[in-house]
Amino acid sequence: MMLIFLVFWFVGCSVIFFYYRDDIITSWCEPVLRCPVLIIESDDWGPGPTGQADALLAIARLLIHYPDSDGRRPVMTLGVVLATADGEKIRGSGEYHRQSIAESLHSPLLEAINKGVNAGVFAVQLHGMEHFWPPALMAASQVDESVKAWLEQAPRWATEELPSPLQSRWVDASVLPARALSVVEIRQAVQEEVSVFQAIFGYPPRVAVPPTFVWNAIVEQAWAEAGVGVIVTPGRRYETCDAAGQLAGTGASIYNGQAACNGSVYLVRNDYFEPALGHTTEQAVAALETKTRLGRPTLLETHRFNFLGSEEKQTNALAELEKLLQRARDIHPDLAFLSTEKLARVLITRDPDWVELRLARRIHVWLTRLGESSRLRKLAWLSGWIVPGWLVWKLTS
Repeated sequence: MMLIFLVFWFVGCSVIFFYYRDDIITSWCEPVLRCPVLIIESDDWGPGPTGQADALLAIARLLIHYPDSDGRRPVMTLGVVLATADGEKIRGSGEYHRQSIAESLHSPLLEAINKGVNAGVFAVQLHGMEHFWPPALMAASQVDESVKAWLEQAPRWATEELPSPLQSRWVDASVLPARALSVVEIRQAVQEEVSVFQAIFGYPPRVAVPPTFVWNAIVEQAWAEAGVGVIVTPGRRYETCDAAGQLAGTGASIYNGQAACNGSVYLVRNDYFEPALGHTTEQAVAALETKTRLGRPTLLETHRFNFLGSEEKQTNALAELEKLLQRARDIHPDLAFLSTEKLARVLITRDPDWVELRLARRIHVWLTRLGESSRLRKLAWLSGWIVPGWLVWKLTS
């Protein structure tokens, strides 16, 4: 009888590990933070709709007033798009022309960004030269009236109004499924955007956020060679858009602090804060609670469109952001505000001031992470693993 039980138990363990080995291994490898960490990750700032400079100044004024217990101010990262299409010049020549954030027309926006950086509340991240692949945009404008209309109004119209696949920078989505770019095209584009970024801001980009989270190993390698050390991800790498325009070509799951083969470090945006889409302070605080329990940082994704538009829309977004900071500090007195770059450095070096090194605590959080999977819990019950797992979890708490 005992032999039958042991065989059943061994088979159960083998089945669990075989089907969930990715979750089991990555949950253990991912560092465990010793305190709550909150970062607001925003994207799409750059040439385009009016009102961005005023919006950023208002955000900066708000962030300054909510430092953590150690005096660190909240950091909103700005995924900056360095240029967009210049519709007037394109109409005149029939060829693609870009309008850069460095042009005098956009100096108030650039000044607002730099003012926030100097105040310690903004951190600039590379989102791309454009939020599209220019040849793909031009090709699509020949067959899609909505793209043609957008191009005629650029840069006044936001890139967010383009069809979603066309907003990807590292594939040619003028046709679907999207076509891959050549190695030469990618390397030249990366070199150009990194050079322009440095010329504008006075320092090279250290963090990159792929537009629409579509990129591949060639882009990653080119970024690394250009000095980009951190890549912000959604937890997986999508390499293309399929025939329906959906993200496709996923690889293995990615965890916070994971080192890429080229030496870069991955971070994971793991929840949203989009007040214009109905996301509330309560949802963001709940996300912070969950991520903290799992020993993970909370990287909340947001976009410029939340803070632009009608006065009511802008006021609501700022009010929700302020409530979020207030609630987060009240619930977690030990809450820490870090930049994405600082967080990556903490995780990759396993800084003991920030990262848990005690084995018992790591085991406890590891089991807590695994318990988030309902299917894994069910298999643990069926195999009998739930009993020793629960006992170890209690003993290490």
